[in-house]
Amino acid sequence: MSIRFTHQRLKPLALLVAASTAIVCQSAIAQEVTFTLPEQPLATSVAQISQQGQIQLLYNKNQLNGLRAPALSGNYTAQTALQRVLIGSGLELINENGVLVIRPQNLNQGTLVLPETQVSGVVQNHPATDVMSAPQYVTSEEISQRNTGDGNITDLMKTNPAVQFANNDSNSMNQGEIKPSRISIHGSSSYQNAYRLDGVSFNNDFDPADNGLGETATRLSSSDQGIYIDSRLIDSMAVYDNNIPVEFGGFTGGTVEVNSRRWQGENSAHAYYRLTRSGWNNLFHDPSLGINTSKNDTANPARFQNRYDKDDFGGWFELGVSEKSGIVFSASRRSSTIPMTVTGGDSVIFDENNQVQMVDFASGEKKQHRTSDNYFLKYSLDLTDKSTLDLSANYASYDSRLFSASVMNSGYGSTHDGLGFTAVFKHQFDIGQLELTANTQDLKDERTDDQKYSLTVRAIDYQTWQTAESSSGGLGDLTSKQKSHGLKSVMRFNTIEDGLGLTHKPTLGAELNFTKGTYKRDKDYFRYTYTGSVDNNATYSGYLSNVTRFQAGEHSADYTNYAFFLDDNIQFGKLTLRPGVRVDRDDFVNRTNIAPRLSGNYDVFGDGKTQIIAGANRYYGRSMLTYALYGAQNDGMQICNSYGEFDPCSLDPNKNDWDNKKDYEGIDSLKTPYNDELTIALQQEVQSTTWRLQYVHREGYDEVRTRTKYDTRDADKRSIRSFDNGGRSSHDTVTLSVNNSQPWEWAEASHVMTASLTWQQSESNTPKDSGYNAFDPANKVNLNKVWYDGKVIDASKLPSTSFNSPFKFNLELTSVWDDYDLTWYNRLQWWGARNQAVRYDNAYAFDPEYGQVRKYTKQHFASKYTWDTRLGWKPDFAYGFGFSVEVNNILNNKNIADRFVFEDRVLKSYDPGRQFWLQVNYDL
Repeated sequence: MSIRFTHQRLKPLALLVAASTAIVCQSAIAQEVTFTLPEQPLATSVAQISQQGQIQLLYNKNQLNGLRAPALSGNYTAQTALQRVLIGSGLELINENGVLVIRPQNLNQGTLVLPETQVSGVVQNHPATDVMSAPQYVTSEEISQRNTGDGNITDLMKTNPAVQFANNDSNSMNQGEIKPSRISIHGSSSYQNAYRLDGVSFNNDFDPADNGLGETATRLSSSDQGIYIDSRLIDSMAVYDNNIPVEFGGFTGGTVEVNSRRWQGENSAHAYYRLTRSGWNNLFHDPSLGINTSKNDTANPARFQNRYDKDDFGGWFELGVSEKSGIVFSASRRSSTIPMTVTGGDSVIFDENNQVQMVDFASGEKKQHRTSDNYFLKYSLDLTDKSTLDLSANYASYDSRLFSASVMNSGYGSTHDGLGFTAVFKHQFDIGQLELTANTQDLKDERTDDQKYSLTVRAIDYQTWQTAESSSGGLGDLTSKQKSHGLKSVMRFNTIEDGLGLTHKPTLGAELNFTKGTYKRDKDYFRYTYTGSVDNNATYSGYLSNVTRFQAGEHSADYTNYAFFLDDNIQFGKLTLRPGVRVDRDDFVNRTNIAPRLSGNYDVFGDGKTQIIAGANRYYGRSMLTYALYGAQNDGMQICNSYGEFDPCSLDPNKNDWDNKKDYEGIDSLKTPYNDELTIALQQEVQSTTWRLQYVHREGYDEVRTRTKYDTRDADKRSIRSFDNGGRSSHDTVTLSVNNSQPWEWAEASHVMTASLTWQQSESNTPKDSGYNAFDPANKVNLNKVWYDGKVIDASKLPSTSFNSPFKFNLELTSVWDDYDLTWYNRLQWWGARNQAVRYDNAYAFDPEYGQVRKYTKQHFASKYTWDTRLGWKPDFAYGFGFSVEVNNILNNKNIADRFVFEDRVLKSYDPGRQFWLQVNYDL
């Protein structure tokens, strides 16, 4: 039960402050006042609001020490103004008989968190007050009340109208995985979103389109995010998807801004443990093929997972070091154990004399593992009433253990580590706030094989006259590193009046970032293929028919990015405009990219209840390290082919005639991909609800893709690729959303609701689920046309092959029964039927006019819906302990996620069925 402060409880506290000596009635509390407050200490904002609003306010001043309040400008009641400056502070405002009281929030139970509604007036720094961008803003309190799944930050975006998830990232076949799902924002590529922690990018630029279920000898699996942040450890998250301010760059989709916890001025500790099991999850599968782990091969060692155990535990504590400084330390571990079948049988290895030896490959069961660790430390110091300094260190590690079910000694470990250090200094001048950020970050992906070579033997069995094949070994050791260093300065000016009836609030900033990527193979890696026979005595004889060598080496590439940005919030009467420009340049593409951005809103009646919002913006994406390093990945590949058993290849690499087999010849004057955006929205306050109808149109240009470089039948040239800017896309989104700006009180509970209905359409000539590294080896394919649904169309008009649900409905309802210490969260989602472009087995069609084109089929998918829920209970008598149960897909609907080709059959994959999570948490 939440503690209710009364006057009797507050009187013994000597530090309680009354911000006004007048006792006012409810009508005075409801009176609107014009506020113009900068970002400043929370205690200062609270005092100014209570003084201007002429209200009686009771609070413990010690609770405000060390806390900052966001800037606030516009017309509000004093109560609403206080609620807004308390966002993220761990404090809440209650009304007791006409007296407003600030008290600590109960972060797990008994506290109802309002969704962030938009307000009129000049756009401020805090996402909750930005009516033009209207980002999704999620606080730690809301996170504690929701279904959080595997705890990734993308799990918090499931109801975001602008976000689409990859069709097959999380289905019933791979529920043991814990990596973040890929997302597309307004139809853009998943790897062209900007992820930032405390203003610092944690994007991964090494082929992030790969979803991690496939491996090759020359490439490491990776992800869009360089650090897998645990969402339960953060303070807040804001997702910007339209009318994005000029401060954000390096994306064509959107920006995900994650903010870490900061010392709140008091000591506290929090811990949790949660778990789920495959037995608590109904895993649907195609009737023609069960989820058979014995079918996992080297290319997809984790495609099928029918059993798993997941365990999550972690927590954080806050500790004051002095009166004006303190630390926050958080840590968590997310782990998954996935039993797999090992088929066993005959296998081959080299003996101590480098002779091929036939061995027995034992069958049975082995376990794959996934582990994700997060550690974060922040020291916060209030240097003066106007200056703060935050120093933070963040370490995240992801480890996985994989192997092929049918290949002996195929196991390998993959690690994905990130280490970052950040310093943020803020100072409030009379004219505005200066913010300086410095950071350094190291990301590393590494693969280590159990067996340092690959051996395959193809032999004819003279007893059956059939050819059998046996293999051992993995894909070779590899390492990639991404290092970055950055400096950023932003000056956020206070409101300025120019004497012409206009008010201005400019923002001016600059960034400097250096990024270096390294691709490394410590020693030569060999793939050996023998051809021979097995006689009646099961004795093998043969010769070395083929050797592929990947040479050791280290290759690096780096680039420096410069950025300058400026915008101004201009207000004249009911009209507010935010013109701005962002200028980026990096020495990789050697181009200066100028991104103009303009957004504005018009307060129709001047009361903040009816607003028209519009914008026209350009967003430039990022340079990818793989562009520069792809040549290094295959450049060291060499092949020896024998001319029969009388002229075999040799195990001694110095005796072979090597044929260099590179498949890449540079970059042809790459440009930076960009999106142009047009938006228009109408926002209306209706009693205690806020409605918003919005349209967003995007056009994508200069998207990077690969193509064959030479139009030739020459075997040495027909597979050579090059990057170009031939990618093109378009996207439309229409969204109607509603939320309640004040809690609804009924059935002895308080209720907060958000809902949205979205229509989206995406078209692209480059498959969004394959990424910029997708390659079509046919050398005479017309990439500008495709065959779809029985006719040839422009490739740019091809419907999206993933991230493509046209209609989506989301409803979230959070209910709190304060007297019973209960919180109940419900999430209902519906996806409309869709027609999806699918390409099976890399099919082609021939058209007399356009030649050879890629062949796609229209595949229909039915509509689907799910209901997810979470019930939390934190009773008074439990001394800080709380309990919760999460149920996903509570109705156990069997929803088709996608279709895929396996063993020459087209199979269905399904979304997970009903799934349970249990959690216990403790707050001290």
